[in-house]
Amino acid sequence: MRTTVVLRDDLVKKAKRLSEQTTLSGLLNTCLADWIAQHSRRELKARLVEEYRSGRQESHRISREFAHVDKEDWPLW
Repeated sequence: MRTTVVLRDDLVKKAKRLSEQTTLSGLLNTCLADWIAQHSRRELKARLVEEYRSGRQESHRISREFAHVDKEDWPLW
């Protein structure tokens, strides 16, 4: 895809000096791919944290429901 992007001259000079990419397009593609991957990981982490919390709450609820059953018919040593 072709698009027009307006970049600051000082940023372009620094990027060309520091980058291993031979073209500015290559650098921008790499940066954009990294940015997308970072946001995807952040979104996945947030979803995993939420699922873990809901699973933990369910586990505590089940443990409370069966607490009295766990103690039934056990000897009082």
